[in-house]
Amino acid sequence: MKSFLSYLNATADRLPDKLSFSDGENGLTFAELRRAVAGVGACLKSKGAMAEPVGVLMERSAYEIAAFLGVLEAGCFYVPLDEQMPRERLERIVRNLCPRFIVADEKHLPAAERLCPAAEHILYSGAAAFPGPDRLRDESEGDPLAYVVFTSGSTGEPKGVSIRESSLMDYAATLPEALGFDDSLIFGIQSPLYFDAWLKELLGVMVKGATAYLIPRELFVNPMALIGYINERKINALCWVSSAFSLVSRLRTFLAVVPEHLKLMCFGSEVLPVKQLTAWQNACPSARIFQLYGATECTGMSFYHPVAGPQDPTKPIPVGKPFPGTKLYLLDEEGKLGTEGEIVIGGPAVMAGYYHDPVRTQAALIPNPADPTGGALCYRTGDHGRLDENGDLIFVGRRDQQIKHMGHRVELGEIEAAALSLNGVNEAVCMYVPDRQRIDLFYTGPAQPWDLVVGLKVKLPAYMTPNRTEQRSELPHLPNGKIDRRAIEQKEYGK
Repeated sequence: MKSFLSYLNATADRLPDKLSFSDGENGLTFAELRRAVAGVGACLKSKGAMAEPVGVLMERSAYEIAAFLGVLEAGCFYVPLDEQMPRERLERIVRNLCPRFIVADEKHLPAAERLCPAAEHILYSGAAAFPGPDRLRDESEGDPLAYVVFTSGSTGEPKGVSIRESSLMDYAATLPEALGFDDSLIFGIQSPLYFDAWLKELLGVMVKGATAYLIPRELFVNPMALIGYINERKINALCWVSSAFSLVSRLRTFLAVVPEHLKLMCFGSEVLPVKQLTAWQNACPSARIFQLYGATECTGMSFYHPVAGPQDPTKPIPVGKPFPGTKLYLLDEEGKLGTEGEIVIGGPAVMAGYYHDPVRTQAALIPNPADPTGGALCYRTGDHGRLDENGDLIFVGRRDQQIKHMGHRVELGEIEAAALSLNGVNEAVCMYVPDRQRIDLFYTGPAQPWDLVVGLKVKLPAYMTPNRTEQRSELPHLPNGKIDRRAIEQKEYGK
């Protein structure tokens, strides 16, 4: 099987002196990146690492990316660690992994030693830290794991999503082509590297020869400075979570400054309100725009939809059709196939399972609904969707956010979308209080609660209008930009 690193070999041969990744100050050309990856891989192999997890605890930088890829070169799978994670979460991850090796930079080496004293800690001080061959392996034996990233579990125990190299190769073969990536793109990476969201930019760089800048985290609290950074580096492609796009547009940033070079915009993870999308369309009229949808358990994004022209604020933007090779199944409450129900994803991008967690793996992966004896397992997303008249998938909401209220089935996400369509609402989240049979809506923005009550009565049937509407100065967020519902539950209801 072809190795994922074969893409880097080909791109470094073609564009050796072009910048691959940079944090704005320090960066690596493709030739330098290949040498750095080879060095990390050679170091690990010399220590006997083989087909096992290797933790990486480093500053968010081009060197951290080189360390990830160097782990692959050694025939192992990388596990991103980050001091931004809560300490207890890091400890749980390490207990699950029991890694023999952790790669760390000088800043994070003491933390790595405290976190896992039993591991061998490899100090990685930069591109020339370890000597290695000039070329990476082009082939992989079997179908090894490429990485494990940990997502939140409902029990509080993180789930280690294990992705095979073949799944990563499938992603590399489909997403860049579908979205029209090429070597003229200069990406601005928003996501922390311990999520899978930045894989889109990784593929643009590795497969197509694009360049990517790791945008400093602190700029996302200062939209004016953020757009300045983007313009200064001529960044022309943004693949961000929807909340990051909304943050910029809702603060009226575009009255003062707009992205000058933007030609590609991809958003996902949450619904981007039409009014915020329209603000970006007006600011960057020549940009191609895509709505994406997927799951970490399926190697990132699985569906895409080109967004063109004005959008109807009363209708959801479709998440579109699956990438080639990806299969969609919609299961009703009885487990029958239909045009509406739980979204189930099949195809080569589906995870190998949750690392060292067979119980939750068995609950998440099911036989192919269309061919139960076919052998290929599919992933139950827990999301609710339906097909529109064009056969495009519409994301309706989380199944665990579907409630029964006043005798009716209610999607809390539909109420949130209606609230976000109103003027003066920046963010909105709905919670259901079952013991009181009450729907609560919390929001940020200058609109007054009574304005929302009146506006939502026009948009929603009576049984869907919130029983309690409260304004907040801010809502808590997870590191990936999504609203932290668990934190709201704890604060508002003491759960």
